[in-house]
Amino acid sequence: GKYYQINVRSDLDKTEFCDNVNELFGKTMLVLGKEETASYAGVQSEKDEGVTMSTILPVLFLLIGVLTMITTMHRITAKEKTQIGTLKALGFKDSVITRHYTSYAFAIGLVGIALGVGIGFAIAAIILNPSGMMGTYIDIPSWTLYVPYFCWIVLAALLALLTLVGFLSVKQMLVGTAADALRPYTPKKMRKLLVERGKLWDKLGFGAQWNIRDIFRHKARTAMSLLGIIGCMVLLVGSFGMQDSINYLVDNSYIAAMNYQTHVFFTEDSTEEQRNAYADKIGDVDKSASLSVEFGNKAVALDVYSVTNDHLRFFDKDGNRIELQNDGAYVCRRIADANNLKVGDTFVVKPYGKDKEYKLTVKAIVSSVAESVIVTADYADNVGVEYMFDSVYTAQTADQLPDDPTVVKAKQKVNEVIDSFNSMMELMTVSVTVLVIAALVLGVVVLYNLGVMSYTERYREMATLKVVGFKDSAIGKLLTAQNLWVTLFGMIVGLPLGILTLRVLINALASEYEMQAVAGPVTYIVSILLTFGMSLLVSLLVARKNKQIDMVEALKMNE
Repeated sequence: GKYYQINVRSDLDKTEFCDNVNELFGKTMLVLGKEETASYAGVQSEKDEGVTMSTILPVLFLLIGVLTMITTMHRITAKEKTQIGTLKALGFKDSVITRHYTSYAFAIGLVGIALGVGIGFAIAAIILNPSGMMGTYIDIPSWTLYVPYFCWIVLAALLALLTLVGFLSVKQMLVGTAADALRPYTPKKMRKLLVERGKLWDKLGFGAQWNIRDIFRHKARTAMSLLGIIGCMVLLVGSFGMQDSINYLVDNSYIAAMNYQTHVFFTEDSTEEQRNAYADKIGDVDKSASLSVEFGNKAVALDVYSVTNDHLRFFDKDGNRIELQNDGAYVCRRIADANNLKVGDTFVVKPYGKDKEYKLTVKAIVSSVAESVIVTADYADNVGVEYMFDSVYTAQTADQLPDDPTVVKAKQKVNEVIDSFNSMMELMTVSVTVLVIAALVLGVVVLYNLGVMSYTERYREMATLKVVGFKDSAIGKLLTAQNLWVTLFGMIVGLPLGILTLRVLINALASEYEMQAVAGPVTYIVSILLTFGMSLLVSLLVARKNKQIDMVEALKMNE
């Protein structure tokens, strides 16, 4: 019998191997590397996407965890400064007090890591199973969940880091004598700011002056607030942008491009006359032929189209609709980038199984889901391409088309193609929901901790303001205004960083779809409103604490 496929292991690089094979057979042979076979490439693509996601998102969440722990431990130790001083005055050694409060950080980290591992396994079990979302893309022998060893090392290092944060936080409070520890927090003295020396300073209101000085007095707290807001914006813009990008891909590369109802595939054994007769019987059809050719030692598709009824539409790399012309080839963006092709360049493709080659000229760079070169039937005839139309597109439904087993191999409804994206859209919706919740939790936890910390640090200042006649609402506005300033600045920085993160994710996760990073106005508006609303809510919650200030107790604290 004949061998239609030979599996070979060789030390030669692909270019040299292909040249030797083609010379031996006297024609261009289809040679695929292991990474180019569909089964291997599909699984490898999912693996690479997983590596990318595990490189970007966990880093963000680790930063969130550390930032949250820093703010939480600083808040706890600052709030219990007097208690720490009392223990020290009663004779408790610094080491005992340190161990006591450091254990808070250790316990919180341990419980958080345990819950995270449990929730992580639960989510992974939902996604990674034969009937789950990933089961739609790949089929593997075993769906057993596996955790790489380095994950446990990272978790152990994270627990050690969180414990160190707790240790350093309480260590700071133990500096000095017991009397020093018993004294409540007092703001550090500051020199005059550069802005205070200008004429503009005197024109600012009391609230603006007070908040500016506090921002520069507590730089670390302000920086952590900024990081929280920036992280929130990055996650929101990135997650909503991914949804926008997929919607744009489906709308432009599929729905907009497929202006037909049924795609009819012809059998391999049918003759050209039989195919033409069937097409004439239907009437009102567009035709296509797909040839597998070699370009740059890689197998790509050379698609020949005869479009006369607007059933197929084409778009350039920027998403603008174009009409196919008869004076050049339309190269997909991936092939153009890989081979550094520009409009006007010439290139050669070789059909497999033949000793011929076709010299083509680049007419335009287009967006295409498949890795292909597109030409019109007239242009293909001019350059000598040998082809036979293997499918037609029609506005008629599959039920209206005649059945002819000798000619018709399959009828594909346009809705079947669109429905194939449902699983990907469902997976994206779940991912976006998780990221949005994570972003809002990040913002609420970090900003609330920092807000309470700010309230504790400025307790005496606010008590003084109440004594001199400031109402609770006025003091609340001072606190809220500062948070909103920081939020505004964080959103300005976080917005472009979110777009940058989106582009990195798109290039890493969806390069095979030639997906463009798209973030519509709704994404920007919703991200800004959610971040601003979350910050305002936290500010109002913290501002309500002003009513609990005991003016006499606060002003006698240093006695």
